[in-house]
Amino acid sequence: MKAPERFYQRFREGEVLDPTWPRLTDEESLKNFPPRPGGLKILFINAPIREWSFPNIMPLGHGYVAAVAVMDGHRVSVLDLNAERRKPVQMSDAQMSQWLDERITQTLRHEKPDVIGLGGIITQYSRIRQIARLCKAIYPDVPVILGGGIASSLPIFMVQRLGVDAVVQEEGEVTFSELLHRLETHATLEGVKGVAYRTRSSSGEWAYQDNGLRPSLKNRGMGLDALPWPLRGPWPLDDVYRVNPVGHLNWKTKWIDGAPAQPGQYSESMIASRGCPYAAVACDYCYAAYLGKQYRLRSPSDVVDEMAFLKQRYGLVYVHFLDDLMMTDYRWALEFCAELRRRRAQTGFEITWGGTCRTNIIADDVERARKEGRPHMLEQAYEVGMRQAGYGVESASPTILKSIDKSGQTVEKMVLAVRETQRIMGYADCSFMIGSPGETGETVRETVEFCKQVGLKPEVFFFTTAYPATTFWQLALDKGLISKAVTGQRGPADEDLIEEYLVRLGEQGEQVRTNFSDLPDEEIVELSWWAIHELGAQNTVRHPHTGEEQPLQKASVRGATHADL
Repeated sequence: MKAPERFYQRFREGEVLDPTWPRLTDEESLKNFPPRPGGLKILFINAPIREWSFPNIMPLGHGYVAAVAVMDGHRVSVLDLNAERRKPVQMSDAQMSQWLDERITQTLRHEKPDVIGLGGIITQYSRIRQIARLCKAIYPDVPVILGGGIASSLPIFMVQRLGVDAVVQEEGEVTFSELLHRLETHATLEGVKGVAYRTRSSSGEWAYQDNGLRPSLKNRGMGLDALPWPLRGPWPLDDVYRVNPVGHLNWKTKWIDGAPAQPGQYSESMIASRGCPYAAVACDYCYAAYLGKQYRLRSPSDVVDEMAFLKQRYGLVYVHFLDDLMMTDYRWALEFCAELRRRRAQTGFEITWGGTCRTNIIADDVERARKEGRPHMLEQAYEVGMRQAGYGVESASPTILKSIDKSGQTVEKMVLAVRETQRIMGYADCSFMIGSPGETGETVRETVEFCKQVGLKPEVFFFTTAYPATTFWQLALDKGLISKAVTGQRGPADEDLIEEYLVRLGEQGEQVRTNFSDLPDEEIVELSWWAIHELGAQNTVRHPHTGEEQPLQKASVRGATHADL
């Protein structure tokens, strides 16, 4: 059976109708999808992110939906403002904003797109707002479409506040294909699942509609494997993204400026799974469902095929997996390792890689492997190239683990997992946060003592922050913390205050924004810096995730005596 004309027509309720239909994968496969007469001209604009660091992650979400657009016969161009800055931003915010305006204006007038695509995460709100408003000012009749976690977290709010014409919620590929079809044929967006949008009412006022979510794609061959690989060609991988690596390759420089530790060691990012197996009981601080509420995985063979292509095309030595939780299903992990071993035996293919793990999953497989008489999943993964295992440990206090609903994670399992990771890989990539409900000096001390017990130098301590679509978001609203972050006073938060909060988020926030504990904000800051310097964490100079340089005078606060912890 011939593949349908449009990509979205390949699926019914998240299941592909024929998994053998051709799709876009490597560059050779592009020949199968030439531009179609009458197809739309789509401009993707990538907003700056982590401006204090070298740009190092191609926007994979853009790449995925761009690949679908190409498969549907549309033409794609890119303005990657994050990549164009090339290095850490040294100019003032006003100068940066002026530069962005100039580049956007130049590009829009040159490209004259039919559709503009934006996307990203919630900490990019300020820059995305600037871009969206300028696009609508220059070309008010050109549809602006927003995707990514920022769109899914507050869909109607984003349509209203950013002035975009529609947002694509959660997984975007199938939805974007149908949305483009409607735009091309000048049809309404009524009934397009996964879309929230605006229309003019008969009185001339804007009316807003959320069509509800589209079913998530199925597992492996019946869903995720039927997606194209991200379109990478229009983005500057060769001279920007591959040369500014992430993960294991910039472990030592990440909190300085993210520059490559060893020039010429090229890397690129991928995803092998979507969603989170703990989404039904999601950690209270996490927006686990932005790619769907169900946890699904690609087939190991498809993942390794993409890894092999990236190594061949871009000369990579390392692939970094951006999955929320990659090494979670131990059966899939063992199958993935087996596939890497098979490729090595057949073709000589080898590459190093890293990804996310969970301490309780690793600890459980260590025990399981002992009973089954086999190497556990980390041992097998290291043997086929895994060099970094990332853990969002968050806290080593049982009180805090319970308060943030870190399901399944116990201190005992954390000890076992971290020690095994250190034994195998030489280090464990762990992050923590301070300021959760119930946080005290004693709970922070428990975390610090755990790190000392296992000889752990954490990657980062950061402040617990409320983000839209998380349990903590509603708690912050209920406790008046969103208002407090903006005005200094607890109270209700209307949409104006919420928008100002989002504008100020920046990269994780350079201050305590939503302190859920009963301690004063100042004490949370002191505890954070005490923990950082007590353990020699990597971010001893820059604030977690922001890159903002911090004064060091608080390094010894509550230091050696622990008297008031």
